[in-house]
Amino acid sequence: MNKKIWMLGVVVLVLLIFSPFWGTIRLNWQTIFANDSNSFIFWHLRVPRVLLGFVAGSILALSGLICQNLFKNNLATPDILGISSGAAAGAVISIKFKMHFSFFGMGSIYIFSYLGALLAVLFVFFIARMIKNSSLYTLLMSGVAISLFFSSIIVFFQYIFDFSDTFSLVRWLMGGISVAGYKEVMILSVLLLLFLLAIFLFRREFLLISAGDDFAQSKGLNISNFRILSFLGLAIFVGAVVSTCGPIGFVALIVPHLSRLWGSSQYGKTVLLSVFLGGGLLVLADLLARILIAPVDIPVGIVTSLLGAPFFLFLLFAQLRKTN
Repeated sequence: MNKKIWMLGVVVLVLLIFSPFWGTIRLNWQTIFANDSNSFIFWHLRVPRVLLGFVAGSILALSGLICQNLFKNNLATPDILGISSGAAAGAVISIKFKMHFSFFGMGSIYIFSYLGALLAVLFVFFIARMIKNSSLYTLLMSGVAISLFFSSIIVFFQYIFDFSDTFSLVRWLMGGISVAGYKEVMILSVLLLLFLLAIFLFRREFLLISAGDDFAQSKGLNISNFRILSFLGLAIFVGAVVSTCGPIGFVALIVPHLSRLWGSSQYGKTVLLSVFLGGGLLVLADLLARILIAPVDIPVGIVTSLLGAPFFLFLLFAQLRKTN
């Protein structure tokens, strides 16, 4: 395995081990094995929080990598395409109407998040079919429009919420991994493994489509159907993360770009780097959220946005320079 991947893996492992000790309350090795409140904070609050950050960050990074591969555009992410906002809108509706049920072990918030993400995907392809233009540009612009539409739905429900509910909703919409347990970690871990399995099973298809639509079609790939299936799959994974952590922006944008840069655009290396970088970035962002203005716990989505917004502008200007 590439030396960069090993080094990054070690750095992320060190971050995972030491991150739970930092926060509003500083912990040490002696206290975490005692049967007291510090031990509870470490094992039942900090550890699942850090693990969830790694798994959620990895899924978001991989979803961004797939989006950018399908669109051959470094700015394409589930956020831009409306998948994240659709999932968030579904979760908000579930929270607003206090729906509490489960289906095959899946809670109502996850089900509605998935349905919202799925609806966003279907809307994008419906618009493309309606105007009889399924070009990458049309799909991308349709995604932007759908993202704004679902964002408006979120603002509408935010406006009609009670004051106390509005505060908790706004806090959730900022993104966070503070309220989670081992159950959520296990669910997202299984989804991450399934995501990686799908990415490597369809390695040939992703490589073909990254080489260009004409080349992929010449090799017998049905591009339209493959894109639809890919986005339906993305709805599952992104919906799961949003339902658990709220919408967390920019991880899906930053990480794939760095992974391709460090992985020399080699498929396997880029995927593994995305897993480590995505998970490590979100764990680091959450650590900063806990210690920057302690004892206040900043929503991690604010930190990722502060890191990601300048990076987005850098990528945008870089693409503009290439086209001019």
